[in-house]
Amino acid sequence: MEATSKYIVFQLNNERFAINIQQVRSIEKVPELTSMPQMPVSMKGIFELRGKITPVIDLKEKLEMGTTEQQADTRVLILTIDQEQVGTIVDRATEVIDLNDDEIEEPPGMISGVHKEYITGVAHYEEKLLVLLDLDRVIHFEELNIV
Repeated sequence: MEATSKYIVFQLNNERFAINIQQVRSIEKVPELTSMPQMPVSMKGIFELRGKITPVIDLKEKLEMGTTEQQADTRVLILTIDQEQVGTIVDRATEVIDLNDDEIEEPPGMISGVHKEYITGVAHYEEKLLVLLDLDRVIHFEELNIV
């Protein structure tokens, strides 16, 4: 019997990505952020969520895909990275899906746009490709140390 995992699908520009739901604590509207001096370019600021100071990173900037322009559908995925709470801004979080292990393929050897080590696989979903990301690899704890 094949293992099935749940993934949260989100968009950056017009591309669809997904992360394992186990990496996500919650999905929030973009809050008002407080800037910090000497923040990395992709870090947009900090805010308090459920009693914890939470740094927020623009995932598009981190992946060198441009800058997120905040819209009504823009969301922050709240993650736990190295036991720390961090938010990542995405254009839209669209759905939660189930994927069987046999639906996920290894990433191709040559990929442009996203570092290969950030990609855990590629899946066919609703007649389109879905890039599966490992945000533990995308966001490093050292980046969060300014908080």
